[in-house]
Amino acid sequence: MELIVQPDDGIKPLLETIGAAQKSLDLMIFRFDLKQMEKELVAARERGVVVRTLIAHQGSQGEKGLRQLELRFLEKGILVARTGDSFIRYHGKMIIVDREALHVYGFNFTTLDLKSRSYGIVTKDRKAVNEAIRLFEADTLRQEYEPQEEGAFVVSPENARETLATFIKRARKQLLIYDPKMTDLQMIRLISQRVKAGVDVRRMVEVFEADWSKTDLAAKEAKEAKKEEKRELKKAEEELAEAAAAR
Repeated sequence: MELIVQPDDGIKPLLETIGAAQKSLDLMIFRFDLKQMEKELVAARERGVVVRTLIAHQGSQGEKGLRQLELRFLEKGILVARTGDSFIRYHGKMIIVDREALHVYGFNFTTLDLKSRSYGIVTKDRKAVNEAIRLFEADTLRQEYEPQEEGAFVVSPENARETLATFIKRARKQLLIYDPKMTDLQMIRLISQRVKAGVDVRRMVEVFEADWSKTDLAAKEAKEAKKEEKRELKKAEEELAEAAAAR
């Protein structure tokens, strides 16, 4: 397992990965504006590497740039497929090299993202690589994807919620969270339960928040819990009233 850290590593590991490919490159793209990377992909195709790209049907910056990218790729012999519209968005960023190594990135293939703090991992774990290939093929053909290797590959929406919930529940000593946009109430509640169980929970926004109880998320969870209590109390009162009326 290797770790790529941005902005420290920059574009170098991407170019080296593409340059080292001998047989095939499969890429999932959400946003893309790296000219050097585009040239390296074209060079790979020209030396006989089969390059397949799966490009989001719509990105956060609109469709125009993605459609232009598709046309440039097609002109150079790079295979292009477009994701369907079954989900709100297809947000995956990954590269499969020679069907042997899997790169999964939190960052997009953009100049801005390479200047921002983000991470990527590289693995040759056979189960993870196989699952990534299955996902790529399914989304390329717009077919349903069903995870086969439990725990090897986490994919939203298929198994992400269950896997992340289990991961949080299993925390016994410390839980470090690097996510500035936590909004899922179920996950927030699970984290609050870990805090109550004595787990040291810290969340990275710009700095680690050492005291979870003082965060906005803890306040949100407490507010929702009070609302839930009121709803349950009201329901109980209504049930008692119905029971009394039935006598």
